[in-house]
Amino acid sequence: MEPTRSSAPVRVLVLGAGWLGAPLAEAFAALGSPVTTVRRSAHAAPSGGRAVPFDLQRLAGRDPAPVPESFQGHDLVVAMVAPDRARGDDHERTYPAAAAAAVRIATAIGARALCWISSTGVYGYTDGREVTEETPRSADSPSQRALCEAEDTILAAASDTLRVSVLRASGLYGPGRDPAPRYRDAAAIAPRAAQWVNLAWRDDVIAAVQCWTTHALSENVPPRVLNVSDSTPLTVAECARLVARADGRAFVMPEPSPDAPPPAAIMRSNQRIRVDALRSLGWTPAVPNLRAGLLQLGYTRLAHEQQPYGPQTAQIRAFLRGLAALDVARHDDAVMRWKAQTGTPAFVRADRQLGEVLIRAGREAERDAAAGPLLQMMRSAPAETERDPLDPIAEPALAVLMALLVRDLLPADTFATLTAPLHELVPTVD
Repeated sequence: MEPTRSSAPVRVLVLGAGWLGAPLAEAFAALGSPVTTVRRSAHAAPSGGRAVPFDLQRLAGRDPAPVPESFQGHDLVVAMVAPDRARGDDHERTYPAAAAAAVRIATAIGARALCWISSTGVYGYTDGREVTEETPRSADSPSQRALCEAEDTILAAASDTLRVSVLRASGLYGPGRDPAPRYRDAAAIAPRAAQWVNLAWRDDVIAAVQCWTTHALSENVPPRVLNVSDSTPLTVAECARLVARADGRAFVMPEPSPDAPPPAAIMRSNQRIRVDALRSLGWTPAVPNLRAGLLQLGYTRLAHEQQPYGPQTAQIRAFLRGLAALDVARHDDAVMRWKAQTGTPAFVRADRQLGEVLIRAGREAERDAAAGPLLQMMRSAPAETERDPLDPIAEPALAVLMALLVRDLLPADTFATLTAPLHELVPTVD
């Protein structure tokens, strides 16, 4: 959901016209909104708008400068300010001062809405838990304390005439910010292989701001805090396997060195971000997972639009052909082996992991497409009883099929466990 061209144009003031702020300004301008962007240094103006070089630090402190006249006349203030390390900025000075400046500006110009772009780093959990907007924040590090202080300043500014919200974005990526390099050094990331990664595509964050704006400038009161993420958390190992496939490389995650520090000691966060609140406003990510994002960034090896069963289409087809030609003796052996392994701890763990990966992979359409031919094949086989319309090999065959569907995301031992009863039908990886 976003502002429409038929509605009155929203006059937008963007504080921080950088990698995220500049395209956000252009997105509002494309909808007919007059937009003014603010950045410390001179910068290009958005289409049909204005660019104002101004240091927001001047509006904070004991003797602040007056709010520039050029800031007047805006309905919406969106602030997305980050420290400039080249100038010696740090989080502790940047975020609280920028938030105070944003509040002062919004109040002085009579804006109707103020949106602050924060980070899901305010949670900072390292135990892999699911996180919602109701989850308590953490303030264990100076940067987290600075983020929390900035959020509190923004939220305290809410009034009958000014609606405010904080949008907490996960790891941002998109054009000009490719996440792949951070997952190419397998040895370096091995200690963090099981750590959860939460990402957000740049333009989806922009769409979230526009969606929030529609509600904030209407009679619909939006939540005060909203998480923004693609809602498909992946582990570091899953990201590394996906990047390797995008590069056309084989990938094996090495075992971490015995001398490596424990994962918790090197994790800034290990959590799974939920975005139910934002979805309730009508927002949905156009780039719902890292695979889709890498495709957008030009990693054409991942393109599988013409592959009905996903990136492993050829392997799945080969498996189905082999299954159809299975002789009776091998059929009965596979069913027996399946029954023997289903209750083992190793299988239970592998089955649970398969379910989790299938949910996160965003391949529901490919899953349904692959299951169709298998179920049709199983129903055409002789049934043992009238109450059992499926061939008993359907269960192990379906496990192999689902494991093949996400083979690029499953650990090798998990894949081997799931496919063991029919291992000789599983195509090898080139």
